[in-house]
Amino acid sequence: MKYTNQRAFEKHLQEASPQHLASVYMILSKEDFARKAATDHLLNVLLKEEKQRNLSVVTFDAQQVDLDAIVAELNARSFFSKRKVVLVSQAEKLIKSEHEKLDAFFSKPTPATTLVFTAPTVASNTNFFKKVEKAGIVLDIAEEKAWEKEKSLQSWAIHFAANAGKKLDPAAAQFLVKQTSDQALLYQELEKLICYVGTKGEITQRDVSLLCSSTHVENIWQLGEALFKRDTATALRISKGMLDEGTAFLALLRQLRSQFQTDYQVSCILARGGTTQEISQQFPYMRDAILSKHIQTAKTYGKEKFKAGLLAIDETELKAKNSAADEDLLNELLITRLT
Repeated sequence: MKYTNQRAFEKHLQEASPQHLASVYMILSKEDFARKAATDHLLNVLLKEEKQRNLSVVTFDAQQVDLDAIVAELNARSFFSKRKVVLVSQAEKLIKSEHEKLDAFFSKPTPATTLVFTAPTVASNTNFFKKVEKAGIVLDIAEEKAWEKEKSLQSWAIHFAANAGKKLDPAAAQFLVKQTSDQALLYQELEKLICYVGTKGEITQRDVSLLCSSTHVENIWQLGEALFKRDTATALRISKGMLDEGTAFLALLRQLRSQFQTDYQVSCILARGGTTQEISQQFPYMRDAILSKHIQTAKTYGKEKFKAGLLAIDETELKAKNSAADEDLLNELLITRLT
């Protein structure tokens, strides 16, 4: 069986636990945080009754271990816990001959032993994927477009706060995601907010503004303003300063993409004759001066320039991930293209 979002996967685990849990799971996501979060949740369900998890989980890296060692561990019963989990990371590195060595476990699992694979991605048309899907459960978290990810992060943030007994106002969730589009950073900010509001039952946009508006956030908005004004020198100075202060280049790109996506959507609404009321409905945090500023930016920078900018950011991110290119050089080239 296959699931494509974490919420459905968690619901399945809740309904299957403890008597109908699978013997094989595979968790796939290009986002490290999402993959780790799903794996941690699965381990919490599988090992709910175990007091010492470190005695119940045996971890392997598929790139650095012979599969015979994994098979031997799968066939060995645990003397220290009722249930054992064999966790294999970087499962995409396994080759065909190694897949075949797992067939015996797939067809006849060792009692009280669960095999868990994790990887950024495994093609769904491969025999390995099909075997795992047939033998157990696959969570394949689909890669989202920027605007899709923004909405799913808002939903995730609201759900996370609810699990902590707090109501996160939708406008506050949107405002928070706009500032912190990286899920790992979003998790940290939410934990801070939950502690900050104390016994108060709701997290408001004012709470987000007071606690999460850091120098980094201020810099990223200033960088966006410089780009939209086509002020190359200022944009280079701000972006270089952020990198020198320790801001990860990929995090900087994600923040820029979020800003470009927002104002691209505003420009699309205006281009088809939409009203300011429609923009406010789409972005509840945009009111008065903030709304006017976004509208002015959308008009002056232009819809096509936003579209070209999003493509340039995507190309730069791909180069940063897949080449040894110097990040300072990539930053300079991107700023030049965006201005």
